[in-house]
Amino acid sequence: MSGTGFFDNFEPIDTSSEKGAIEKKPSTTPTQSFNLPSGFEGNVPEAPTNDFVAELKDGMPDEMLDEMEALEEEYKKATGATAPTPPVAPQITKADPEPVVVKQTEPAQAQKNWMTHSSNPAWNQIKGARNIAHLSNKPPVFVGWAAPPKSGKTGSSLDSLNDEEKANGAEIHLLDFDTAGETTKSAHHGGSANIVVLDPWVIDPDSMSRIPYDFPATYQRVMDILRAQIEMADKQNEYFRQHGRMPSPYLKTVVFDGADQWLNICETLMKVEDLGLGVDGISVSGKPHKELLGSGRFNWNIRKVRYNSAITALQELSRRGIHVYLLTHMKKNYDGDGNVVVGGEVPAWLDGTEGKLQQLVVGEVVQERDATGKLTGVSESFATLVENRASLYATGRVKIFRRDPAGSEWYGWPGLRDGSFSHPDDVKDSSE
Repeated sequence: MSGTGFFDNFEPIDTSSEKGAIEKKPSTTPTQSFNLPSGFEGNVPEAPTNDFVAELKDGMPDEMLDEMEALEEEYKKATGATAPTPPVAPQITKADPEPVVVKQTEPAQAQKNWMTHSSNPAWNQIKGARNIAHLSNKPPVFVGWAAPPKSGKTGSSLDSLNDEEKANGAEIHLLDFDTAGETTKSAHHGGSANIVVLDPWVIDPDSMSRIPYDFPATYQRVMDILRAQIEMADKQNEYFRQHGRMPSPYLKTVVFDGADQWLNICETLMKVEDLGLGVDGISVSGKPHKELLGSGRFNWNIRKVRYNSAITALQELSRRGIHVYLLTHMKKNYDGDGNVVVGGEVPAWLDGTEGKLQQLVVGEVVQERDATGKLTGVSESFATLVENRASLYATGRVKIFRRDPAGSEWYGWPGLRDGSFSHPDDVKDSSE
C-alpha cells in the first residue's frame, strides 16, 4: 500500500526472540495523534497554552464582566452544565523515555477575581473608586480665606477662570451672604454667564417677626444648593470619564461668602428652633450664655453640627475636583481678662474650621500714613498662603491690589486659576 502513507513509516521488528523486541531502540519519529499526509515534512503547531476566554474577560469593564458572569451562572443552573473549557488543539506526543509533567497555570481571570464578593454594598463603592483612581492627579482645593472687609477676597476668587475655561462653559457658583458677590460681578464681570450668584437668604413677607429673614428656610436653602452642586459635580465627572472632556456648562468653583454669616445663622437656629430659648433672634441676643444654656456644654454641639453640615458638603465638592473658597472676615481676640489683643485678630468662623481645610490664606490691608500720622488714601492689599496640605511651597505675600488717588491697580492672584497658588504673573510684596 505504498503511496497511501499507511506503511511509509513501518519498521519491521524481529519478534522471533525477546531480544529483538527488547533491544529495539525508540524511534526518533514523533508519534502523532492524527494522520498526516504522505511526505509531510512541516512542523505541526503546538497547542495554545493561554486561556483566551479568560483574557477576553480580563479586558472587560467591571460592569460588563459582572453581567456576563451572572448569565453564566444562570446557564449552569438551568442546564446543569459546568463552566466551558477552552478548546485545545490536537497534541503531538513523543515517545519520551520519561513522562512529561505539565504544570497547570491559574487563568488570568481567576487571579483577578480571586475573591467572591459578598452582598456588602461597599463593594460597589470600591469598584467605583478603582474606576476613577487615574483621574486623581491634582490635589484638592479647599481654601479658607480670612481677611478684612474689602480686601479682594471675593474679587480674587471670581477672577480665577482663564479664557479657555470661560469659552468651554466653566462656571463659578457664589453663595452671596453679604452681597459682595453681586457687587463684584456687576462692577467687573458685567453680563458674564460664567459667574452664577446665588442669594441664600429667604425673606417671609407674611411673617410678624421683628426679623424679616426666615432662618430655618435660609438654612434649608443653603443645604439644598450645596447638594445640587455635589450632584452636578458627580454627573459632570461621569461625563468626563465617558467623553474625555467636560460638558458645557460645568462647575469649576464654589465660593461660600461668608462663613461668619453662616455661623450666626446656625447659632440663632440653635437658640430659637432647637432649644426654644426665645421667639426670634432678638429675644435670645444679649443674654448671658450661662442664663440661656445653663452649664450644659452639650447644647453648643447643636450649633457645631449645623455649621459643619455645610463645611462637610464643601469638603465633598473639593473631593470631586471642585475648587472651593470659604471666605470670612477677621474678629477681635481677647485675653483672659477680657482685653483686646492688639494685632491678634482671628478668623470669624467656628473654632476648628482650619482643620477641615486644604489651604489657609490670611489677608491684610496696609494703609499708608504721612509724617503726621494722617491717612494718605493709599492702601495695598496682601494675601499669604500660610498652610497647604498639598505642598510645602511658600508663596510669600501676594499683592492683590493697590488703591491710590493717583491711580489704582488690580493685580488679583493668577496662581489661583490652576490651584497651584503660584504663577509667574503673581505680584509679590516688593518689601520682602
